[in-house]
Parts: sequence; structure tokens; C-alpha cells
Amino acid sequence: WLFIAPPFNTRMVPMSVKAGLAAALALSCSEKPVPAPPPPAAVVPRAPAPGDPSCPRDATWKECALIDRIVHAGLYFKPSNDTVTVSYLTPRGVRYQVGRSASLLAFYYADTLSLLRDWTKLDTLRLTPPGDSIGAWPSVPEVFRSANLVVAVFSNDALQRERVRLAITAGAPQPPSASAERATPQQLPVQRAR
Repeated sequence: WLFIAPPFNTRMVPMSVKAGLAAALALSCSEKPVPAPPPPAAVVPRAPAPGDPSCPRDATWKECALIDRIVHAGLYFKPSNDTVTVSYLTPRGVRYQVGRSASLLAFYYADTLSLLRDWTKLDTLRLTPPGDSIGAWPSVPEVFRSANLVVAVFSNDALQRERVRLAITAGAPQPPSASAERATPQQLPVQRAR
């Protein structure tokens, strides 16, 4: 048997439903300008892949190495795209956002000797010249030094400061040793499942 639907009776549809359908049809047919898509979100830096030639492991700190280290420490880390000039430090400082509320200033020196020339002239706990009672910082920074890098961290979170400290004081990325490059992977014995 073939079933044929009875004709649709519009008198059975309530007036409120008819009005709603008419309004929806009118709105869908009107020519409204399509809103522009939102601007693209800021690109959050990704840690470089192991062996990435754009970030050489040469025992000095570079921006890519700092990003790699902080991201692998499990912290949100994003450049603020501005620099800071401090009269008593030779390089310009690069500002980063760490987590939701903390900020980090990184000063990348060309080498360790140029860093030591500036470092010996500073109160290393406050990162100011000795005897400076005012200081250039909005609050007292936690200061870390490693190889050619000086970092000032401004955060109220002690755990966050500790994670940054551990990531930086572990040292700059070292080149792979010759024995590590020649080493062959260890072959494990085959185990039978029980």
C-alpha cells in the first residue's frame, strides 16, 4: 500500500506560529551587512622543535631558547612586543607576559663578559645601582642571571617565580656532546606478555 499524506490545512496552525514564521522569513530575506570577522588573535610563540636550526644550542641564551625553556616549564609565555631601556644595563630589555598577571624582563647580552661588566656595578638583589633608594621598577623584582641573560620577574605568585627561576638557572641550552651524537639507541630485550 502506498501512503499519501493528507493536504496541509493552514487553518489548523495557530496565528502566533504563522506570525513567527512570517517574521523569520522577513528577517532572513532582509539585506543586512555581514559583520567583519574578528581580527586574528595574537600568535603565542611555540617552543622550537628539537634540533631546530633557527635556534642553535650554543650555550648562550636567545629569545627562542628562553621561550622553549619557559613553555616547557609549563607556564603561559607571550612576548608583549615592547622593549625597556634601563640606563645602567647595556642591552634593551624585552618584556614578556607570564601567566595571567606576571611580567618578565629579559636582557640578552652578547656574551658573559659584557654581562659581568654591568653586573658588578649593580645591587643584584634589586637590579639597581648601589645606593639607589628609588629604583626603576614598579615593585621589587626577583632577579636571575644565567650565562648571557639577566631576567627580572614581577609576580606575586611564589610558585610561578620558582618555576621561572628553575627554568633559567638550569643554564643555557648546551650543544649536544660528541658521545651523544654517536650513541646508538639502546635495544631492549623482548618481553612476553603474561
